[in-house]
Amino acid sequence: MRSILPSVLLLAGTFWITTPVVGKDLFLAIGGGYDRSGNQASLEKNTLLFQRLLSERGESCDIFFADGQDEAADLQVIDRQTVPLANRLMAEFFGSDDELGLFYRNHLIPNVRGSASPKNLQQWFDSHGKTMQPGDRLLIYVTAHGNPSSDRRRPHETSIALWDRESIKMTEFVAMLDQLPQDIDVIAVMVQCYTGGFARSIFTGGDPDKGLSPQRRIGFFATVHDRPAAGCTPEVDETNYVEYSTYFWAALSGTDRSGQPIERPDYDGDGKTSFAEAHAYTILSADTIDLPLRSSDEFLAVNSRFGRGESDLLTDEEPYEVVLEIADPIAKALLEGLSRQLDLDGPDRLSVARRETQRRGRRGSWRGRQGGNESGRLRRRIARDVEQRWPELANTLNPTAIDLLTHRSDEFIDAIVKHPDYGRYRQQVDQADKELTTEQRKVKYERLLQAADGVVLRENLRRLNDPTLAEQLESLLRAESQSL
Repeated sequence: MRSILPSVLLLAGTFWITTPVVGKDLFLAIGGGYDRSGNQASLEKNTLLFQRLLSERGESCDIFFADGQDEAADLQVIDRQTVPLANRLMAEFFGSDDELGLFYRNHLIPNVRGSASPKNLQQWFDSHGKTMQPGDRLLIYVTAHGNPSSDRRRPHETSIALWDRESIKMTEFVAMLDQLPQDIDVIAVMVQCYTGGFARSIFTGGDPDKGLSPQRRIGFFATVHDRPAAGCTPEVDETNYVEYSTYFWAALSGTDRSGQPIERPDYDGDGKTSFAEAHAYTILSADTIDLPLRSSDEFLAVNSRFGRGESDLLTDEEPYEVVLEIADPIAKALLEGLSRQLDLDGPDRLSVARRETQRRGRRGSWRGRQGGNESGRLRRRIARDVEQRWPELANTLNPTAIDLLTHRSDEFIDAIVKHPDYGRYRQQVDQADKELTTEQRKVKYERLLQAADGVVLRENLRRLNDPTLAEQLESLLRAESQSL
């Protein structure tokens, strides 16, 4: 049982008055790919992570994943450590390690309710719509693939890709939520591509023109409606996972994927980690292509605006100090943290960030990690020297190459790892993996501008002097301040 924040609805103008009501928590996980070739191991690992997090708190979760209870091999896995070292080196220096160690198996998620299909999900909502009570709270976690909108006039009508190439559009998801009682809380955490379209589920029918839904809904989304998200991979090594879920659940639980403790974020100093703080922690920690957003961001984008010199509204070009002064603790943590990561200081840092997001690399210029050029040069030198010893490696299907992978594997391994440049090569590879790509660094600038814009739009909504919109925003912010 749990005491939650909002519990009584005021339907006039649709905002949420808060009175404490005790209810129960329910958890629903939707995961997996559209078929086995798109059902990567990371989706399974994400679902297991969520299941484990809840189990440690004495909670259970209804899970619909991929093909459900079917025992067929539905999961795509890459585990390079199962491949002999000689084969890995042969692929790295004389071929390609793409899909090396690839195999398929059945997923290992216990207690799955069924396949991730629209029919099964509809039945779940049909059933629970009859049993949920006022004050209950439903947390929905989606770790799947996503599709952009196919309707140019409705760009936010994105969809969740489900098993057997079925899908659920944003408005169809909203219709399912509508089957639940109004007087409950719904929290969505979604990490699929184009997931930001589902931020509009806070509105009646998913349509901003119809106003805020009378059902209390908030969400936290890995990226915006018109971008893919990072993270789906068949690799099994979770230490390399950097997608949204990794950091969001770590912030709430206090432990990372490997079970190591982390310092839980508490930007407002109230002694707990809220969903909003977990979201901010993810923005600061995840070096990915994602541009995460939450429900209040979408609400402000729809209902507030920037000044253009015709009023006392702030513009989107205010000095940094002005923005920082009016920011709440979470926004301040984002502004200051991202500034440090980007080595920005001074009052013009937002202008600098804006210019950086508009820059384009020279045609043909290197767009990856800076260490990539050096490691590539060293790799080619090592391969050339080894091939001079065994010219047959010009084609790795030659009998000599096969012999080096089998009966003479130790000899081949020594030729690679004892090469004078191998240590420096491996160092360069490791260093390059830690560097931001051009695209990832650009997204850091975009995140800084997004945080600043959110502060300005929130202040401008206050200046617009619309009590209904102001209270609706505060209701969303209060809901986002809940914790797991």
